Amino acid sequence: MVDADTGAVDSPLPALETVDVGALLAADGRRTRRERILHIVAPVVGVVGFLGLWEALVAIFDVRRFVLPAPWAIVRHIASDPSFYISNARVTIWEAFLGFSIAAVLAMIAATIMAHSRFIERAALPLAVIIQVTPIIAYAPAVVVWLGFGLKPILVITSMVCFVPFLINAIAGLRSVDPNLLELARSVDARKRVIFWKLRFPSSLPHLFSAARIAVGLALIGAVLGEFFAGTTEGLGYAVKTAQARPIQLLEQLWGSIFVLGFIGAVATSLIAAVERVALRWHQSNRP
Repeated sequence: MVDADTGAVDSPLPALETVDVGALLAADGRRTRRERILHIVAPVVGVVGFLGLWEALVAIFDVRRFVLPAPWAIVRHIASDPSFYISNARVTIWEAFLGFSIAAVLAMIAATIMAHSRFIERAALPLAVIIQVTPIIAYAPAVVVWLGFGLKPILVITSMVCFVPFLINAIAGLRSVDPNLLELARSVDARKRVIFWKLRFPSSLPHLFSAARIAVGLALIGAVLGEFFAGTTEGLGYAVKTAQARPIQLLEQLWGSIFVLGFIGAVATSLIAAVERVALRWHQSNRP
């Protein structure tokens, strides 16, 4: 506005105050550190609180050992023979890792084909869904009949339960490319291979990590169930199976194996989340 008496121009905007950029950055850094600490502490508090409640309820209601042992008794049993759990856990982790990896590679290959052909996707996807919705325990014995005992049926069972989450997420990820970028790449006659590695694959990574968080638990389930049917004499599934046959004598072994499997699953999920944060720093889902 122009003052009628002086002719001076008054700005309609208030004077800007000096912004302390250093203070803002420091506050943002403190907030990020608090979020990281909370991200670590909250799950620990939840698990410890749950185990503490379990321990208290067993003591208060005097629950019989063969019905439900106390968590501390299970932990003591694991500590009394750590080599047993380490050796069996190593086998199950290796089986789960191989099945998980095979499923991820095969799903990515299949998704790449389906992402370029709606007909193939509509023809093949229902078969994948049928595999996913059919209870694994129903077809696991058939896999063992086909392939015999040993590692091969365990890997097939594990791969089958992990395959569909990877497939569906990979298809969605490969098709989530910005259409403008895709059109630009095609306008300069970029090869399909270049488009895949520069556009489609990077855009699919957030979806693939989401699938990995789901599949890591399924991989452990598949490996353990495979050990139940495949006639193995090692692995946490075998430990659970032998304890189930003698529940009174080996009750702590049964629950100890369950504890170790839960711990492995939690660690594996945390590792995937950590790798995702590093690999996808550029993605908006990891921005504050």
